[in-house]
Amino acid sequence: MLFWILVGVLVAGVTLAITRPLTRSAGPPVKAADADIAVYKDQLREVVADAARGSLAAREAEAASAEIARRLLRSTETNAKSPDGGPGGRGRFAKPIYVVTSIALPVASLALYLAYGAPGLPGQPLSERIATASDTMKPNDLVAKVEARLRDHPDDGTGWDVIAPVYYAMGRYADAAEAYGNALRLVGESPRRLQGFANARIRAEDGVIPQDAKKALERILVMAPDSKEPRIWLALAKEQDGHLTDAAADYRKLIAEAPADAPWRKVLEERLAGLTPGAGKGAADSNGKQADGATPSSTPDAAAVSAMSPEERQAFIGRMVDGLAARLKADGTDAAGWLKLIRAYDVLGRRDDAIKALNDARTGLKNDKGGLASVEDLARQLGLGS
Repeated sequence: MLFWILVGVLVAGVTLAITRPLTRSAGPPVKAADADIAVYKDQLREVVADAARGSLAAREAEAASAEIARRLLRSTETNAKSPDGGPGGRGRFAKPIYVVTSIALPVASLALYLAYGAPGLPGQPLSERIATASDTMKPNDLVAKVEARLRDHPDDGTGWDVIAPVYYAMGRYADAAEAYGNALRLVGESPRRLQGFANARIRAEDGVIPQDAKKALERILVMAPDSKEPRIWLALAKEQDGHLTDAAADYRKLIAEAPADAPWRKVLEERLAGLTPGAGKGAADSNGKQADGATPSSTPDAAAVSAMSPEERQAFIGRMVDGLAARLKADGTDAAGWLKLIRAYDVLGRRDDAIKALNDARTGLKNDKGGLASVEDLARQLGLGS
């Protein structure tokens, strides 16, 4: 209803603005004959003045005066025949025009709105209109355009280099690895592209570090020897391959070089503790149990683990992780335990379990700001969302 009231006010305002001149009084009529006489008198004075100055000959002056007199006579006769005697006669037409315009303008406006407008369309908040406009071009549409271009120009290394991190952010790790590989082949090697390729391959293999990813990481260390991330991944690769002693040595070296506030330092300490019984968080407590909830007799040493078959090692790791999860379910205040559990789930490719563990950690560590900050930092590193 408010809308139609506003429309009525606007139409009334426009109608008034258009027809207002028609409602004004035209004032007293001015006789045209009087105006013409004044003009012709001025012309006669000019002719006389020109003749006096000598700029106009006597014969030409007489002819001009006679012509002005004839014009004055014709004007007088014409104005004598006019019924209204001047422009004041328009007043009799003002009222009909005003009435017709006042009726026709609103009717025409309403007809046009009903024909081309949308009077039945419900109101929509600004936020919804903005969201609708932004949805017209979704990220997938932009990716599809880039993909279409790359199909037509498969040798566009820059295009592959641009779309590779987009694939990675979308969780399309296999596509990201392929795109990084094409960029490396066409544009050339760089630590960023090699690291992107390695990360994508590792994600595509659910946390297992494949051989081509290892080669990429090793190539990074040739180009940028001070890089830390490739060394961390290569140490983890040694752990996954069963070379636990070498992995522990790499972890120790990385920890020794790490700044005290390095976000990945605690993660390395936890992995080292898991590889070296009796050290750090894996030490036995006063009750003779390991920190992860397993008894010493049920925790084999590094040599025993390396001697296991891949299937046995995977089962052993699964039991260790499940035991840690059970312990944290009973006591959720162990920040280091939550870090280890979330990281383990991520390495094993159990992403849903990692997200659930993250949410449980947030509940259990709500009174431990430091521990909660460490968990949130690890979640960001692993891309587990907010």
